Amino acid sequence: MPAFTSSTFGNYSKKWLVATSIFALVLAAVFVVIGFKVPGAAAGMYLTAGILGLVGVVLLLIGLRVAAGSADADRVSRMGLPGVARITALTQTGMFLNDNPQVKMDLLVQVTGKAPYAASRKEFVPLIMLSQISPGSTLPVKVDPNNSNDVVIQWNQPQPTPSGAGDTSETLGQVVSALVGSRLGAASPFASADQGNYTVDQLRAYIRESGVEGTATINQLTDSGRDVGNDRLMTVQSTVKIPGSPPMETPPTAAMIPIDVVGKLMVGSTVPVKVAPENHNAIVVEWERI
Repeated sequence: MPAFTSSTFGNYSKKWLVATSIFALVLAAVFVVIGFKVPGAAAGMYLTAGILGLVGVVLLLIGLRVAAGSADADRVSRMGLPGVARITALTQTGMFLNDNPQVKMDLLVQVTGKAPYAASRKEFVPLIMLSQISPGSTLPVKVDPNNSNDVVIQWNQPQPTPSGAGDTSETLGQVVSALVGSRLGAASPFASADQGNYTVDQLRAYIRESGVEGTATINQLTDSGRDVGNDRLMTVQSTVKIPGSPPMETPPTAAMIPIDVVGKLMVGSTVPVKVAPENHNAIVVEWERI
């Protein structure tokens, strides 16, 4: 059985609306033909055909609009920026589809590189999934990079673990605290204070999703001696090469390196990376390829 997504009910409604509209338009054509062949009943037949034709056109337009919404949800799910959204309020709209309620969710959305912001989303939610949503719940989302209000919930992905409930993903603020404690000089991994609550995993996911592939040659590698989560905190100065751009010397930068990879790195090592397209100082090493 296909996984439930934000477009599942839309795709179902689209098929039903388009099929019903075609049936109504075909039936309208039949009444027109009957009216033409039976002149005495022409007025009634044409009136019925007109009503059926109008209903068919309206249903077709609604079906096309629903189809466009489903296509947009699929597009954002494929190409959008990954993030998380915390539900701040829930309202049942009173609409149902096959006994499944439509719910309006007020959300606080967090996407790497942006301050948290409010958005809302209406969804028909299967009865079996209603237990996943309540004020305070956190859901995985994708966000249209060109329209931050176009937020699509990723129902087919695991719910993020709430902070403080077994979450092992360190925040950027923790990285800075560890840097200060180690007395290593390195550029801050975030641009504004409100980004300090973003996790390293969120930053990695964003750059992996939208970054440009390249390589980095390590020129300087300094171990802080501190572990943050499951990673070793180090500072790295490297030469980054991406297609179409000249080699770039990075300043000493904080690097969260999986503990099992640390022994494979040394000055002179070349590693595969992805670079944020809008900020070439934001780099993620693809550790799994080392």
